[in-house]
Amino acid sequence: MVVRNASGVVSGPDAVSPRPDLNIAFVTRRAWPSVGGVESLLRHVALALAEKHRVTILALRIDDGPSTRVDEAFVRTPGFESFSDGPVRVVPVTAPRLRKAMLFPLVTQFAPITGRFAYGRSRLLTGWWYSRVVGPVIARQLDGVDVVHAFVCDQLAWAAVAAARSVRLPVVVTPFAHPGQWGEDPASAHAYRAADRVVALLDDDAATYRRLGVEESAIRIIPVCSPGAAAGVGQRIRDRHAITGPLVVFLGSRRGYKGHDILAAAIPIVARARDDVTFAFVGPGESMAVADVKRVIDVGRVSDEEKYDWLAAADLLCLPSLGEIFPVAILEAWSVGTPALVSDIPPLIELVNKAGGGQAAARTPEAMASAIVSLLANPATPGAMGERGRRWWHAHATPSAVAAQHAEVYAELTSGSNAGR
Repeated sequence: MVVRNASGVVSGPDAVSPRPDLNIAFVTRRAWPSVGGVESLLRHVALALAEKHRVTILALRIDDGPSTRVDEAFVRTPGFESFSDGPVRVVPVTAPRLRKAMLFPLVTQFAPITGRFAYGRSRLLTGWWYSRVVGPVIARQLDGVDVVHAFVCDQLAWAAVAAARSVRLPVVVTPFAHPGQWGEDPASAHAYRAADRVVALLDDDAATYRRLGVEESAIRIIPVCSPGAAAGVGQRIRDRHAITGPLVVFLGSRRGYKGHDILAAAIPIVARARDDVTFAFVGPGESMAVADVKRVIDVGRVSDEEKYDWLAAADLLCLPSLGEIFPVAILEAWSVGTPALVSDIPPLIELVNKAGGGQAAARTPEAMASAIVSLLANPATPGAMGERGRRWWHAHATPSAVAAQHAEVYAELTSGSNAGR
């Protein structure tokens, strides 16, 4: 009997054990040392898998420079030399000049009139042509590979799937789709349906792929991962800033959708109920100033070490986001036993409910303030939430745990009779 747990991972006496020494090829737009959520996740997973398997990352670029749709469509990306990131080999995807010239018809995606239809049905035609031109470039780098995993959506995902199919390899896609923004266009949907497996981060994420026509049997749910902030020393922060009462931390870039303004507006409301709560805004962005409130610290951009210190010092992480898939900041907070107060958007509700490591509230200053006051009223409550979050992170969302879940998926696809669909 095969049993799938809530994350879609196979267990039971008939489950397939991961074969040692698989040769795994990842395909992605950007790879480390480029900085970003996808890049970080891919690096953690690849390095953890490389403890038992051979891993190669095929990337268009590794820099943090600006990227335009034109550059990606025409594979006009900054070149780099192959290198080793520990046991993981990182190799550029570079198209010869003639193949780049073959992509010229894709200019219709950016022309003033035809460009407005670029993400409609015409995407099927441009995606097909892109896969025919770029797919063989990827396929040439798959010699000896056992399974292909595309950490990408859109036309590059289609090209990766086409490459794997052309050399008769199983293929997995992790799309990181943001509904309403990217990852649900016709080319992306085609790639998802053509892949052997599609990895979603949460069930809310999986719902997007079901809606786009991916079969339920092809979907696996695997969370993102974090190595954790176990090195954080919270007392250093409390001593440096003379913090003696509860500490609420916002962690992230101060972009509109992250909700730092919602928390800032909630602070005076909290201060009217109790004046011993300190608020800290950790991360890059515009300066924070809250009128008539003294206990606000504008920390700004910090090193990873100091970020972990702030999380360890906090009684509560507050993320009133408008849109997220799976913020790593929550895992980092849970790794040191700090609970999370989040907005009531579906993926965050699902995450805190699944782990029991926090609470969701309406995305208004009044609701956030009320939740903060309520949670801090009894220190045992956030303490218990933080411990549940820590246990969930340790069991499901460390790099080794997430890599093991990926290895289970690869085992399904490379086990002879189970190879492919």
